[in-house]
Amino acid sequence: MDICRDLCKCCLGIVFSLGFSALFLWLSLRTDPPKCSLQSLSLLTENDTVVFQLSLQNVNKDKGVKYGVVLVTFALFLDNTTTRPLANATLLPFYQGRRKTARKWGSAVAPRLLARLNRTAAVKNGNVFLRVEFATRVKYKVWLSFYIKRHHLVGGANVEINASSGEKVEPKAIRLGDVPPRLGSRAAMVRSSYVAVVGVFVTVFFLSCVDG
Repeated sequence: MDICRDLCKCCLGIVFSLGFSALFLWLSLRTDPPKCSLQSLSLLTENDTVVFQLSLQNVNKDKGVKYGVVLVTFALFLDNTTTRPLANATLLPFYQGRRKTARKWGSAVAPRLLARLNRTAAVKNGNVFLRVEFATRVKYKVWLSFYIKRHHLVGGANVEINASSGEKVEPKAIRLGDVPPRLGSRAAMVRSSYVAVVGVFVTVFFLSCVDG
């Protein structure tokens, strides 16, 4: 009897040890993707150049991040859903420590920038709109020099530009996330209204069934 009791205690101890080890390993290897934001953006029409600054934030408390080449692309909105490539730039690979934020300046050549803005850009309230996207590969550093995982990181945003100054209208940083490349349109409003009406009918039908 004592042997069985000791054997059960030993088995339970092993199970708990394995469970805690698995939990520790999972917490050690769990990662959160970095956040990328557009801090500033300027269109310099006098020399056909796009100047920008990206902010890349490592939100992991105990893991560094190694970035590959960061590709940044700019496209000009011709209407609510159509864009045309304007320029692209690359940022060199770099390493970022735990809980660190890196700000990277970059520039790109945009041939015939002023002419393209005047002739083809969609204009709203005297301003134009750009689609800004980034793409890179990241891997995470744990346990001194050991790297784990390799993620393809992408994101984008629609950015309003003051046509007179060439600066982005929003003074705060703009998160480059999963925003679709589409400006506000009547079609979007119609879809929203349709969904709302359908929701009302479903609710009324459900309540009538409950009352019945």
